[in-house]
Amino acid sequence: MPTLPRLSRSQPLSDFIQALEKHGCVLITDFTDPETVAQANKEVKPWLDGQGQAGAKVGALSGNTQTVTRLISRSPTVREKFFADSLYQSLSEHFLTLKTTTWYGDEARTGQSDPLLSIAITFAIPPGTSAQGLHRDDKNHHARHVAASEYSQGRDMLLGLFVPGCDTFRANGATRVVPGSHLWGDETPDFGDQTSTVVDAEMKVGEAFIMLGSLYHGGGEYAKALENASSGEMERRIVYAMFSCSGVHRQEEVSFLSYPVEEVKTYSKVVQDRLGWKQSEPNLGWVELKSPEFMLAA
Repeated sequence: MPTLPRLSRSQPLSDFIQALEKHGCVLITDFTDPETVAQANKEVKPWLDGQGQAGAKVGALSGNTQTVTRLISRSPTVREKFFADSLYQSLSEHFLTLKTTTWYGDEARTGQSDPLLSIAITFAIPPGTSAQGLHRDDKNHHARHVAASEYSQGRDMLLGLFVPGCDTFRANGATRVVPGSHLWGDETPDFGDQTSTVVDAEMKVGEAFIMLGSLYHGGGEYAKALENASSGEMERRIVYAMFSCSGVHRQEEVSFLSYPVEEVKTYSKVVQDRLGWKQSEPNLGWVELKSPEFMLAA
């Protein structure tokens, strides 16, 4: 039975890189603290409570799951404590930054494209939700994969961060993952009987899970209520999901239409950059032939 690598954020960045290259995923045992997660839950609660019982039917969502979109705006805690987290951003830069040298006449010029936020969303999954089919999230970008025995830089275009809003375990549908599947090709995947290939990414509040976009995974079955919700609360498994993409790919969420400029001015610099308010060198994403951050200073 494969296991998930579990690391403390105090360990060197190289340990996280090695775990992601080998397994395609890593679990951080002390990503945040319960108080910070509780604050995020408080911020998204009005957006969840304002919805009906019917959920989204798009992609891998079957209609049971409630969602909170435009999450960067609706939860400052998710924005500045989870997405902007230095460890996650460092890993995004390592795996997704593109640096290319091209020739302009007889001069070699090197340009750098930094990662962008592709999507930030809350999932609230209730009892009665069936398991998702195992899938890769980079399907949205029509990614192609060649089988490999070891990881090579530039292989991936997405890096995901999952922060649970409650304890997650097999009984309430913890995400199922297939460690090592990020090295598979595009042939029909062989999951065997799944007992020897698939692992439940069970997490306590305060932990987090990071995975490459090429890793096969899927939400688990949440067959019945566990009756563990607080009095007056609806039982559900809450997950905050954020994906970064390489800076030359189209973002899943259209950030420029989601977040007003005046609001973006209040965000931290790293979040502004990751929303696309910084040019991808040499000439991608400009406004009036200039890198767009000048609009945030106006």
